[in-house]
Amino acid sequence: MRLRRFESFLLHFAPWKALKFFFSFNRGMETKNSIAGRRSVRDYEDKKVPEKSIQEILKAGALAPSAMHKEPCRYIIIKDRKKIRELSEKVKDKAGLLGFGARIAERMKVKEDAIFYSAPLLILIVAEKDKWAETDCALAAQNMMLRAYDLGLGSCFIGFMRLIEDDKETMKELGIKDSQKLYCPLIFGYPKGKQKKADRKPRIQKTIE
Repeated sequence: MRLRRFESFLLHFAPWKALKFFFSFNRGMETKNSIAGRRSVRDYEDKKVPEKSIQEILKAGALAPSAMHKEPCRYIIIKDRKKIRELSEKVKDKAGLLGFGARIAERMKVKEDAIFYSAPLLILIVAEKDKWAETDCALAAQNMMLRAYDLGLGSCFIGFMRLIEDDKETMKELGIKDSQKLYCPLIFGYPKGKQKKADRKPRIQKTIE
């Protein structure tokens, strides 16, 4: 109630300040809602992600901070469903060899694609091998997933795909150089059903005052 009275006061006596306050407040709420609403989505509609949305997601990644402003992130966009399924099979085979077979088999009971969840879009964030590259790529990935949420899309970080990063032939086919490393495999698409918001609290280990 007090906030509404304050807005009314600004609109009457200082309309330009009121507009600035209103848009600033809304931007803050949008950011908060995106952070709280973003979930790891593992069930997607059979619907392509528009090119405009893909470009918006990539732009969000490019705007992320990076160590010493090197901007090391490079993006490999995969929209070919056949290629995504092919990669899924390779990951499943490698997961089985490494002892993850039972976990994957359990997923396959309810999911046709137990790795990429039949998502229509896979974006790989790669960078030159460097001490800070993994952090830089992770920062870009978070930006991208938040922007995807703004656009009505779901996303998920697929760590399992990194199991095949030692498959040189596959990495070469994807355009990943020997001097580069795959850091963040991300899937995107329109989620099936409504996603529940998380109710989490920070786990503070120590405060030094």
